[in-house]
Amino acid sequence: MRTLGVDDPAQVGPFRTVGVLGQGGMGQVLLGVAPDGRLVAVKRVHADLAEDPGFRSRFRREVDASRRVSGAYTAPVVDADPDAPTPWLASVFLPGPALSEALDTGGALPEEAVRLLGAGLAQALDDIHRAGLVHRDLKPSNVLLTEDGVRVVDFGIARAADHETKLTHTGALIGSPAFMSPEQVRGEQPGPASDVFSLGVTLVTAATGRTPFAGDSPFALMHAVAHDLPDLGSLPPVLRRIVEPCLAKDPAARPTPVQLLGLIGPLTPSARPWPATVYERIAERRAWADRLAATAGPVPPPPPAFPPAPVPAPRRRPRWLTPAIVTGGVLAAAAATVLAIGPDNVYYAAFPEPAPTPGTTPLAQVRDKYTKSVPTCNQVGRTMKAPPAFGKPGGNFPDEVFQYRDSEGRTHPQSACYWNTRSGDQIDITWDLYPSRPGGPTGAEQAKEHYEGFYMRGRTPRDSGLGFVEEGMWLKGSDENNCVLYARDVNLALFVAVKGVHYPKGVCEDLAKDMARQSVAAVKSL
Repeated sequence: MRTLGVDDPAQVGPFRTVGVLGQGGMGQVLLGVAPDGRLVAVKRVHADLAEDPGFRSRFRREVDASRRVSGAYTAPVVDADPDAPTPWLASVFLPGPALSEALDTGGALPEEAVRLLGAGLAQALDDIHRAGLVHRDLKPSNVLLTEDGVRVVDFGIARAADHETKLTHTGALIGSPAFMSPEQVRGEQPGPASDVFSLGVTLVTAATGRTPFAGDSPFALMHAVAHDLPDLGSLPPVLRRIVEPCLAKDPAARPTPVQLLGLIGPLTPSARPWPATVYERIAERRAWADRLAATAGPVPPPPPAFPPAPVPAPRRRPRWLTPAIVTGGVLAAAAATVLAIGPDNVYYAAFPEPAPTPGTTPLAQVRDKYTKSVPTCNQVGRTMKAPPAFGKPGGNFPDEVFQYRDSEGRTHPQSACYWNTRSGDQIDITWDLYPSRPGGPTGAEQAKEHYEGFYMRGRTPRDSGLGFVEEGMWLKGSDENNCVLYARDVNLALFVAVKGVHYPKGVCEDLAKDMARQSVAAVKSL
């Protein structure tokens, strides 16, 4: 922690920044003050990553998913702007120290505290996985010890920065070798079981002060993770029975977070479960934050995104409705296009590319096709059929529809459900239904903007032959999922992902199309 330096921003979005909580390869975490006086932790992405359109698109999806992780074991998201010149995400400020800091200052945790830590981490992973996320970098520095338990942080940016971004084009390693799973070391796509392996390593570290794998270099350490047995000799028998299954080399042999809670068993309630040094650090951090907030003064309103125009201009239609001719005045045309379409498509405003739209009627004149809502996961379980190996669909809000709020304050119904098999195969589906707004934009315009926001040149080939939707495109050349299909039907947008060892490329496409077809039918049946 430190006070602001000359190169640190004084304000991010609506938040006045007053201190620096931490800094890393992806960006920095700032202590901010909200207009109502609340303290927040603002995660701000490095500028070079913000310039990468692939990273920005994935970060936007992570922000959407992170908003749905609202469990008691993660830091709730307060606000975010993935479309800002420098993307950021703000969450509730928690004064607890990171587990890594607690171990450095106070040494290894007592056995009962390690069991409590394990239960909290298992609950957090269950919340994260239900929201369709994989943390991919669970380690002591990403675990906060708070007065009322455990919080897992930094799961959004970690998953957003995959090997396709500039960060790894420079050779940087995503993840911490000592806490990576064997499948991460081998370069495979990590799933929920990978987080359970990292949880096991974290518990060994908390109980002994060292990791269960040794190596005199990052590569030697990664080799040990992939091939050697963990050193659990100094663990108490009770903890060893909990940790050992988590560290299985085969992801399918590891317990799920819910099964891990069963291994941990009942815990003795305690108002102060952590060592005294942890509560001393909590008091120090809270006092430091309160002191900086008190001297910051009132929070000014955020600056406008563009200078105010002297005369109100009529609402501009999206670029795909008003094709631009690129001439010698390309800079002026590009600036006008940016104002028309918003920051989602700035990259393609500078490098124009056709965005085909089916039909001949302008989207501004298209009436909504879907006027009710999207299905809940419980409703989906009664109307949609996944292959027999998959269980019933789950979701973070299994019996209700989430009202997603965009950066302009508009809300629309959203639902996200997933299906799993015991071997780790998974189906993820997200529905976004956009109602037309009085005076515009129409639902079709909003759904089109959302849909085109996922377009990446050379990465998302369009598919005009789906038949059950107006348009679709596939994510190509990414290990993020085995198959990812984006689709739009008038004012409905769909995200469908199929992944797992039984659904590689060439096989998963048919299942993705079938589940997308059923997804549209599920909305029609409401």
